[in-house]
Amino acid sequence: MLRVTQDVVELRHWAESRGARPCRDPGNGGRIGLSFPDDSCPFPVGWDEFEPTFMYSRSVFVYDESPGSRRHFLGTEDEAHAFVSGAIAAALR
Repeated sequence: MLRVTQDVVELRHWAESRGARPCRDPGNGGRIGLSFPDDSCPFPVGWDEFEPTFMYSRSVFVYDESPGSRRHFLGTEDEAHAFVSGAIAAALR
């Protein structure tokens, strides 16, 4: 089940419980994101940089709360709507 939040504590709990860490990816304009242990993260950042950036940019975190799921999205509210709409459409096929 997908959940949506702007609560950085909830985001951090979800990420850490799955071994994810914050990073910046120059491939997506240097935006903040999450990197899992088997992913490459060109520029790891700490939570002390991630959290204020997330809040300042008014980002939205969409995630699958199923145990062990890594499915997530981090971006603007409009981008999150598109992500959720696509996920719902895919589930209905």
